[in-house]
Amino acid sequence: METAKTFGKWLSVNWERGLFVIAGLTLLGSSIYLVYTDKVTEAAVVFGLGFLSFIYANVARFKRFKGLGFEAELWEDKQKEAADLIERLREVVSIYTREVILGKVTAGRWGTKTDWQSHWKLYDDLVTQHEVLGQKIDFSGVKKVMDDYFLFDMSTPEISKVREAIRNGKAKAKQKMDEEFGSPIRDADGYGKRLAEYRNIPEPLGDPFQFSTRNDLAGNTLKIWEEAQDRLKRGFEVAVQVDPTVIERLEALSKLYHSRPVNVTEELIAWGMLTSNAAGAVL
Repeated sequence: METAKTFGKWLSVNWERGLFVIAGLTLLGSSIYLVYTDKVTEAAVVFGLGFLSFIYANVARFKRFKGLGFEAELWEDKQKEAADLIERLREVVSIYTREVILGKVTAGRWGTKTDWQSHWKLYDDLVTQHEVLGQKIDFSGVKKVMDDYFLFDMSTPEISKVREAIRNGKAKAKQKMDEEFGSPIRDADGYGKRLAEYRNIPEPLGDPFQFSTRNDLAGNTLKIWEEAQDRLKRGFEVAVQVDPTVIERLEALSKLYHSRPVNVTEELIAWGMLTSNAAGAVL
């Protein structure tokens, strides 16, 4: 009975605060549901409104309050506590945003087409919403990972064409070796030397994604292509070629890698959409 009276007295004085707390909890629950239903942009907005409700629930602790930018004059005894709280909440929002974006980029990449149009729109929308809400968050780490996947998806189909051309060339070189030394092999020493030359013909990386996060995958592929062409021509008189467009794209991707963060354009997104199906099957 005494507890009920105490609560009633507190509520009569702090009913506005209680109302904002209820609104904040409701909005937070709604944001979680929206994430579950893949409405990520809407979830970010609702989460921001819920966050703002919790701030207004504690507005009595401030002398002056302007909004989510936290341009407020705090009571002296609450200044450090509020500043620490704001910093922790900013970190939570940063982690939440990172996981939402990267979860969308990395999910469902086995044999399915990656929707880069949607991924970059989500990134732009969330960054814009945080700026509107006055939250200064460093998204460079998220952008780096997105660039890694984006460049990898665009490189993979071209690398596959280079790999196929080299393997066809090596098959011709092997056939020449077999014809030269016969079966059974007539010159074991000579065959051993030729086999060593054959094995030194390089091929693009078999599992290139981890390499691509730290190195220029497209540029590395171009070097391998030039070396393989040279070794096949000099050692076995086998000429290999790929469509010139493949080389042009690899050169362009190498330049993009060295000028990161990538300046994402509609042209690049269209290119990524065309090539991502093959990339998804490899990853």
